[in-house]
Amino acid sequence: QLLILLVRCLILLLLAVAFSRPYWSLQGAFFESAAPVHRILVVDTSFSMRWQGEEEALFEEAREIARSIVSSSRQGDAFQLIQISSASPQKVISRPSRQQTYVLDEISKLQPTQEFGNAGQALQAALEFLGQAQELAQKEVIIISDFQAESWAPQQAEQGNSRLLSLMDALSKKATLILKDVGVTEESNLAIVDFNSRSVFATLNQPVRLSVTLHNFGLLNQDAVNLQLYVDQQLVNQKQVDLPANTDTQAEFTHQFTRVGDHRLEVRLADDRLPLDNHRWKVMPVKKEINVLLVNGRRSTEAMGRATDFLELALSPSLQEQPWQGIIKPHVINEGELATTELSLYDAVVICDVALFTDHERDLLKHYVSRGGGLIFSLGEQVNVKNYNQTIFQPGQGLLSLKLLDRRGDARKHTTLFEFDPLQYQHPVIEIFKGNPDAGLETTHIYEYFQTELPADPNTRLILNYDTNDPAIIEGSLGRGKVVLITTSLDRLWGTWAIWPSFPPMVNELVLYIATGKWGSREARVGQPLEIMTRENQLTLSPQMIAPDQEKYPLRSVLDSEDESRTITFPQTLLSGIYELDWGSAAMENTLYAVNVSSQESNLNHIGPQVIPPQYFRRPEGTQSQLAEVPEERSTQAGLAENLLLTVLALIVVEQLLLWRFSAGALTFLAVMLISGLSLFFLR
Repeated sequence: QLLILLVRCLILLLLAVAFSRPYWSLQGAFFESAAPVHRILVVDTSFSMRWQGEEEALFEEAREIARSIVSSSRQGDAFQLIQISSASPQKVISRPSRQQTYVLDEISKLQPTQEFGNAGQALQAALEFLGQAQELAQKEVIIISDFQAESWAPQQAEQGNSRLLSLMDALSKKATLILKDVGVTEESNLAIVDFNSRSVFATLNQPVRLSVTLHNFGLLNQDAVNLQLYVDQQLVNQKQVDLPANTDTQAEFTHQFTRVGDHRLEVRLADDRLPLDNHRWKVMPVKKEINVLLVNGRRSTEAMGRATDFLELALSPSLQEQPWQGIIKPHVINEGELATTELSLYDAVVICDVALFTDHERDLLKHYVSRGGGLIFSLGEQVNVKNYNQTIFQPGQGLLSLKLLDRRGDARKHTTLFEFDPLQYQHPVIEIFKGNPDAGLETTHIYEYFQTELPADPNTRLILNYDTNDPAIIEGSLGRGKVVLITTSLDRLWGTWAIWPSFPPMVNELVLYIATGKWGSREARVGQPLEIMTRENQLTLSPQMIAPDQEKYPLRSVLDSEDESRTITFPQTLLSGIYELDWGSAAMENTLYAVNVSSQESNLNHIGPQVIPPQYFRRPEGTQSQLAEVPEERSTQAGLAENLLLTVLALIVVEQLLLWRFSAGALTFLAVMLISGLSLFFLR
């Protein structure tokens, strides 16, 4: 009776265990697993996957492998899908899905992006997904990628490598991790990695130099490669360039614009197997003139007696018989007119020896600079140091992080002479004087200046020093604009600079340099948002952004509480090319923006098992032979449910035998237990 009771208890127990679908991780594949599997597919969609092979692109191969895995799965298997991208959403199927048709449809919708691949972010998402579908004990993470070095071993940085490897280790502890490598080895690729100009904007009928940086990501030299320059979609210049292996090469074009407004610039190489990086775009705004406001702080009836007179002459050297035809157009006002002047009409403002400022005037100047305006302060006899430190240079509220100290020298007695130290001509404003000692920059005589105290601030930069190591010209940034402080005067009261040969080119370069703030945000990388600051007369308009594929996106501005301005943010920069902002008004010209791919995906250098542990490069059980071969010692997972159910059936027969003839039933029971034990042993 006890034996019969034991058999009946075993039947119930084994039946309950069988329906719980247990499994063991076992050596060998003596039995096939029938337990459902939770599979997380990670497919690389970064732009290096666009590389075109002999038959198809790498991405098409990766997508076909993903389809094969899903198609060969068993009923009950659950899938989630992640794409390796940067700006595009990485979590494609964020909840486990057992609908094979739906998963295949989502895989078919995947397209290669123009973004670099953020592998770490994708692995982190996979790690989070493993916490779902807890009822499925068997889990697999399958990564299909070209394992391009810049994405999987960023700049060979130790920290980047260790993070990726630690994520892989964490995944392998919670699931079976399988890597499928579709990458190429020893393949060359030509790319345009940079396209720029020293000039943020151009002026009408003036030549502009355009610099192009090309890179040959290959082991063989490429000679006489044709590089083309397009302006407004018209071929205007081309040249042959030799590209040594694995080296940056510089090329240069010069172009002269004959129309005011924004211009589309593009440089092209002939298409290769990765054509996306053979193009690069740039926007060049062209202006007829640069409007500069000069604020005079010292009135005078004498010739050249005002604080702005020498600066005005240097910026527009007009003669009575020959008016000034240059691009810089200065306009002079007295200090009392500053509060009522519309500063947004000017590209730059120069403050000359103004005695003091009100908080309202300080706020007007701060608002102007934060929206891209350029501002220069020059000092002199009229300056009230206490007022400047409490308003213009007030910590946290002012325009520059510094403090004015006492004057040094005596301009009336000329007892002490100071000269400029160009600091090895590192700043772009004074590069024109490098190797030109006759220009007189270093022989300028300064008799008096204000000393300053400069706290450590990454937004502050020295342009010139005095030979005493005190700062002469200091640059700072505020919002989109630039602020410059000249610690001496811009007339002949405190030195000879205003009548020295170096003065006109220096102040012209300085004005052009600080006037670039309004034009400095016309370019972005794929995935980076475009920030557009609106003016008062644009608030009632209905703007839209036209993408390179001619898709149109309605825009709306958002109030920035800090500087009380309205800003438009456009994040859908997922394609490289020219974006056109249509303001919706015939009275306003459209604004252009350039978006380019990141050059880090252009290097097809492949890492594979030499960096990532080779045991991860294998295929899961039950998938077709499209995946890589499995090492002999691989771990397989075999289900126990079928064996337990067979044992239950045998025990039901044993129970009947025990009731009919105890001896036959007992022997049969021992045989069933022996066979079941041996089957479990072989499974292990």
